[in-house]
Amino acid sequence: MTTIRALFVFATLCFSFVQAISVTSTKYWNITNDVEGSVRLNGLAFQQNALVTFENYQYVAFYSTATGYGKHYVNLGRRRISPSVGDWQYFAFTDYLQTTLDEHNTISMGISGDGKIHLSFDHHDVPLNYRVSTSGIAKSIPSEWSQQSFGGAVQHSLPGSTGPWTPLTYPRFERIANGDLLMEFRIGQSGAGDSWIHRYSSTSGLWSNVGKYLQGQDNNAYVNGFTAQDGKLHVSWTVRETPDASTNHDFYYALSEDDGRTWKQTNGQGVAKPITPSTAGIKIYTIPQNSEIINQEAQCADSKGRFHALMRDKSSGTAKFYHYLRTPTGTFSKNPINVAVSTPPYLAYRGKIAASGDNLIAIIPDAPKSTVTIWGATAGGNFQDWKSLGTIGNMAGEPLVDYDRLARNNVLSLFVRQGGPFGTRKVQVWDFELAF
Repeated sequence: MTTIRALFVFATLCFSFVQAISVTSTKYWNITNDVEGSVRLNGLAFQQNALVTFENYQYVAFYSTATGYGKHYVNLGRRRISPSVGDWQYFAFTDYLQTTLDEHNTISMGISGDGKIHLSFDHHDVPLNYRVSTSGIAKSIPSEWSQQSFGGAVQHSLPGSTGPWTPLTYPRFERIANGDLLMEFRIGQSGAGDSWIHRYSSTSGLWSNVGKYLQGQDNNAYVNGFTAQDGKLHVSWTVRETPDASTNHDFYYALSEDDGRTWKQTNGQGVAKPITPSTAGIKIYTIPQNSEIINQEAQCADSKGRFHALMRDKSSGTAKFYHYLRTPTGTFSKNPINVAVSTPPYLAYRGKIAASGDNLIAIIPDAPKSTVTIWGATAGGNFQDWKSLGTIGNMAGEPLVDYDRLARNNVLSLFVRQGGPFGTRKVQVWDFELAF
């Protein structure tokens, strides 16, 4: 018996060692000087996405200063990443001047299976702003990289679909298995809004309205993300009662197996659409108001069918980051992420979470130290064996992840914003090559 037990322990240790995650190289690129203004517009947690890989190219969307304080252009960059990493190329959309100094008014980007690049930007309770390339420039790579590939003016509706289109905030894109693209956004205001889904067809080139899937009850859902993996669409959220973030409460989750048309509880039982905060089986954890929950933090799904979320609260008496894990059978657990970071100040920068195989990566800003810290954990260690993978200094923003590149190349590619004064403060992309 002793020998069998020893062999079991040895095998377990070997498995954990084999599955360990490490960083083999680190590089970074300065993308632009950050914009001159009183708020952050580059690098916010609810951008989905600012950094996207499609086939052999990586794309980045960002604001740069146009003509002075508070005046900005949307920019789009690209670089080849396979078979080797090339230089960045950029252009600005000079026909649209962004002037609202409001951190909600970020840029989100999606790439559909036909290679068209979709952008939505500059929203906080205003009509939709949307533009799309006139052809599949991410598949048939044009030698000239310019605004000409995007045709005419900004559109305020999705071609082929029906509204409402205002007051709109937080656009998100997510490509699904057949190459179609989902767009999710809020209609309404903080503390009183609903969430809608539209679907772009890579065959017809048109959008359709999938419908309202989350409905407020004199409140609104703040989603952590919109994640498609292996035919399943995952969404988790907290609910806010008023525009005051202190009224955020509880952790909710729902699953769709038909690209957002119908929805289920975590146990697989169907629920009526639209889902409300009182829909049975949707609330997973009760977390009261005034718990310092930060809305729209992070989520992901892994290739083994597990769902992960990262959110913070002070339900233990001290603010902590927590890892929420849903198994493929629908069971949830919640554990603190015990890593060497400062206690997160209320309303401080939000983190991200990402998965690759049996490995999990938490990207956690340490606001008091002006750093972004990167940590890895393994399924063999029950996702509690957190190990430091790296630190980025002089940070003052919320990191964003290129999930496509991580899945394809085992490269953790991050979009980040430096601290410091305007003129020296950079927007950057960092690459961490990983080994498992």
